[in-house]
Amino acid sequence: MSFPLFLSACVGFLSLSQEILWVRYLSYAHQSVPQAFAYVLAVFLLGIAAGAALGKRLCAGPRDLVLASAAILALAALLDAVAPIGIAALPLASPVLLLSALAIFLCAMLKGAIFPIAHHLGAASKQAVGTAVSRVYFCNIIGATLGPLVTGYVLLDRLGLQAAMLVLAGLTALLAAACAAKARSLPALLAGAGSLAVAAGCAALQETVVYGFSAADGRGFLGRVIENRSGIIYTLHGPGGDMVYGGNVYDGRMNIDLRVNSNDLHRVLVLAALRPQARDMLVVGLAGGAWTRVLADFPEARRIDVVEINPGYLELIADYPEIRPILADPRIHIEVDDGRRWLKRHAGRQYDLIVMNTTWHWRSYSSNLLSREFLTLMKSHLRPGGVVTYNATGSTDVLATANTVFKHAYRYENFIVASDDDFRARTRGAEPLYRSFKRNGRPLFEPGNSADDAFIRRMLEQPFVSLETDEAKLGRKAEVITDWNMITEYRYGRRWP
Repeated sequence: MSFPLFLSACVGFLSLSQEILWVRYLSYAHQSVPQAFAYVLAVFLLGIAAGAALGKRLCAGPRDLVLASAAILALAALLDAVAPIGIAALPLASPVLLLSALAIFLCAMLKGAIFPIAHHLGAASKQAVGTAVSRVYFCNIIGATLGPLVTGYVLLDRLGLQAAMLVLAGLTALLAAACAAKARSLPALLAGAGSLAVAAGCAALQETVVYGFSAADGRGFLGRVIENRSGIIYTLHGPGGDMVYGGNVYDGRMNIDLRVNSNDLHRVLVLAALRPQARDMLVVGLAGGAWTRVLADFPEARRIDVVEINPGYLELIADYPEIRPILADPRIHIEVDDGRRWLKRHAGRQYDLIVMNTTWHWRSYSSNLLSREFLTLMKSHLRPGGVVTYNATGSTDVLATANTVFKHAYRYENFIVASDDDFRARTRGAEPLYRSFKRNGRPLFEPGNSADDAFIRRMLEQPFVSLETDEAKLGRKAEVITDWNMITEYRYGRRWP
């Protein structure tokens, strides 16, 4: 009876682990669209159903079920090792979604076929059928529970996506070998060993998945890659500073040179005029750290709290000398946490400025930072006259939502600037303020430098666009984003596939 229980637990572990990895895989390949999870889940469940039907047919015949399990698992291990890397290595025009669906379906089907076999083997023991079946189920549940925990919190955090998929392929091959040894079949044992060898060989193909789906083609050369359970970060080398991608989506540049201004840093610099003498600031979302580095240049900056959910960005920032000082600045306090959770846990903190260089409005979980509920939470942390700014990434619904929470909310280029005070007139006559900005003891804007003068003028003359103006161009009534409707992710999100 012990072997069916072992088989059931292992298959539960491998199946649910594989589902977690395929969700990460497809989400990365398609730039973190929210539909990826539902797509993988639907295909995975269909695969399990087909596998259960296959397992039932195998149990109905006069076959050696342990030997059949060895053959199925050897094939599953081979597919687990080859399919993810093979799909990522194909040209960009390939039908990635269709091929991924086929691979997910087959992976789920092959492992799903083992579960009925484990039941059949367990029921054949001397124990009562009810007791045997319940134990097989229980072991499967234990394995299925441990799978996401170990894979999500250990393998993805320590190894990354591709390596984690190969580890699971290797474990599947080892399970195939265990079944072959139980059945005392040399050919099946060799098949399991062969699958293990293929998985080990694929480990030499480093970063194939990350590179294959990355934006490297035509935009720059892939640089640093950082993977953990929070996601995948990579950089592309190119003019204007290295580009940073989080979850395969553009996340800014590692550049703070205002003469290059590839980060459009005037969008954060203008806040000094909108909220004079800003002393306490909050940054939700550190990313590459360029914006936080510029906020540290504000003459009155006394404390800057930074909340970032992915610790990988701290590792990245340490590689860039021009931004690295934020890691040692005693005024800057960086915490790895979810922004909403952190704000709730620090209800008494009040700020003059809250800055969020938020990601694209159509990405998974973007509603957590764009909804009316979250804006209301942020507003409770603003001092009277405080200003909040965040990226709309082209969504008029983001601006409409801000207008329901704040008395004054406008679009400054692609950013929303909001407050209960009308801040627009404060840009007039603010030029002298920027002459007091210093970095490393030197003026940020050189006196008499015509390029610097032009930069300041353009920044302060940039118009604040009202909701009515943007709504007229939209062609529909802008809607309010809530935690419940998630309209920027689904109704008005990015079309997929």
